[in-house]
Amino acid sequence: MTDVFNTDQITFTATTDDPRSPVRNRTFNRFSDAAEEDALSRLYLGVHYRWDAVDGLRLGRDVGSYVVGHELRRL
Repeated sequence: MTDVFNTDQITFTATTDDPRSPVRNRTFNRFSDAAEEDALSRLYLGVHYRWDAVDGLRLGRDVGSYVVGHELRRL
């Protein structure tokens, strides 16, 4: 998303429909903040290790940059 909008600093709100979630809406000021929170949530759940979060964030950035640079077409 950072490559598409040419900035990381875009404020947005993400919403969940999960009835078990104590929080329905989360507002972020940067795409990277949302990505990091999502990655770290897997650690807190105990289903991933720290290196999974670090490597997953790096892989996500790399794949996103590749897609924007090679596959997306301007409208």
